[in-house]
Amino acid sequence: MDVVEGLRQLIEGALSSPWLLLVILGLAVIDALLPAVPSEALIIGGGVAAASGSQELVLVVAAAAAGSFVGESIAYFIGRRLGPAVRRRMVPGTTRATTYAHVEHLLHTRGGLILLTGRFIPAGRTVAALAAGATGLAGRRFAFFTAPGTVLSAGWSALLGFLGGAAVAGDPLIALLVGMAAGTVVTTAIGLARRGRPGAPGAEPETTAPVPVGTRS
Repeated sequence: MDVVEGLRQLIEGALSSPWLLLVILGLAVIDALLPAVPSEALIIGGGVAAASGSQELVLVVAAAAAGSFVGESIAYFIGRRLGPAVRRRMVPGTTRATTYAHVEHLLHTRGGLILLTGRFIPAGRTVAALAAGATGLAGRRFAFFTAPGTVLSAGWSALLGFLGGAAVAGDPLIALLVGMAAGTVVTTAIGLARRGRPGAPGAEPETTAPVPVGTRS
């Protein structure tokens, strides 16, 4: 019990820290580049803190969205930089070239939907941003859909924490666990649903009428 109480006090102190927003922003940047470093738990924690009055919900969302946008933009420019080299390695008619052309076609026809919803599956936003850059998706279009997407995903995570904190007032540890559990369940459900949809990221590529590499729609 002493360990649990100590953990509860540690979480409460961290969530009320004036540095929390900067940590959320920085971790969101890293998370967009390295999905193995999850920022969602911290954003949910920021929502819990907002429910207790120690943080502002709007600022938590703004910090998370700004960090995510910066990180995804870096991933986009990395993809843009590596794109020509990737194309040169493609041998027409191979499975890799066909898959690349399929992804390119999807991004240039349904890129907005992918950039908005891909972030709700594991590593989805990183892959989408890298692919958008590599396939030459226009920077303005990337920013147009990525900016609201970051606000949407950040707001969703923060709201989970806020609702959990409001439901379990006075116990930040339980509220954080509730928010993380809800986020995991919903993310898993979305990932499974998208995997079964033709044309969605993670689904099997279409085999009919492949788009030639380098084609723009």
